[in-house]
Amino acid sequence: MSLLKNFEYDKFKKDKLPKENSLETFKEIKEIHRIPENEKFVKDNDDVTKVFTKIVGKENKKYIQELLDSSRPIIVNLKKYYNRPRPKVLAKNFDVNLKDIELDSMKTPSYPSGHSTQGYLVAEMLKTKHPEQAKQLDQKAKDISDSRNIAKAHYKSDSRKGKELGLEMANFIKQQRNG
Repeated sequence: MSLLKNFEYDKFKKDKLPKENSLETFKEIKEIHRIPENEKFVKDNDDVTKVFTKIVGKENKKYIQELLDSSRPIIVNLKKYYNRPRPKVLAKNFDVNLKDIELDSMKTPSYPSGHSTQGYLVAEMLKTKHPEQAKQLDQKAKDISDSRNIAKAHYKSDSRKGKELGLEMANFIKQQRNG
């Protein structure tokens, strides 16, 4: 059973994304274009389950997977709703050669960032079980989110919205447990 059953996410369908050929989109592309490449960092932070089990142990793997599985349908629904092209696709409109780090996880539209969503969701929920690891968990959520910008897989606005969504999901799960 999904941990996010009855999670109301319609409020996340009210964002106004910049038009594909707008100055705002161009600025976002240039912003990630300036980020130095770091393929090792990107690959080290691509597998959310692996990243967090290194901190809290493999005994938490099933719980982490449950969080990922519960959040995935909502993330995919929002990605399809917005259908924002990945930065590499729109960069061509501005004659910007955006070399991304190709990842298997880059097959869906861009907005919001699923990795950012799941990174922050998992970190928040693991902090309730492992408060002594809070600082490390927060850093890993940020690393996962940042890695998607370094890979040129996401605009920074995708990652910001992913963080917001992940934190909202975590709050929902916590309220369900306490209510």
